[in-house]
Amino acid sequence: MKNRIYIYFFHEFMRYFMVVLFAFVAIIWTIQSVNFLDLVTEDGHAFKIYFFYSLLTVPKILTKLIPFSFLIASILTILKLEKDNELIILWTSGLNKINVVNLLLKISFFIMIIQLLLAVLINPETLNYSRGVLKNSQLQFVPSLLKEKQFNDTVKNLTIFVDKKKE
Repeated sequence: MKNRIYIYFFHEFMRYFMVVLFAFVAIIWTIQSVNFLDLVTEDGHAFKIYFFYSLLTVPKILTKLIPFSFLIASILTILKLEKDNELIILWTSGLNKINVVNLLLKISFFIMIIQLLLAVLINPETLNYSRGVLKNSQLQFVPSLLKEKQFNDTVKNLTIFVDKKKE
């Protein structure tokens, strides 16, 4: 009986955690993707490179949002259980409060391990890979090569300086 209660509590928490995390990641990823439009308009990279580069920033966003999403999910879970009077039922049926706290600690430890893996292993690799994608990509738009009052050395062994553009 108690295992079912803990599983129910875990599922409720994970449902809120995933929804909150996905919502915040979608919002922040969209905002950052708009900021990366300079890769296409000014630097001359293809849309495929732009989209792939912006997708590679998702692990970094996840790492920064996991603690905040954990806090929001735990508050929402407790408020939902309190609103539905499920906590009162659990306490009066003899469930020990310390067991629920221990379950929350186990969940937080699990989430912390995931965040550490993201921060230590996955983020540096995706950052390095995304920089390599930009570095090795071919420029698709020639007008972006020619900027006024600027030296440009995107072509090997050739430096271009444009004093003034004529329309």
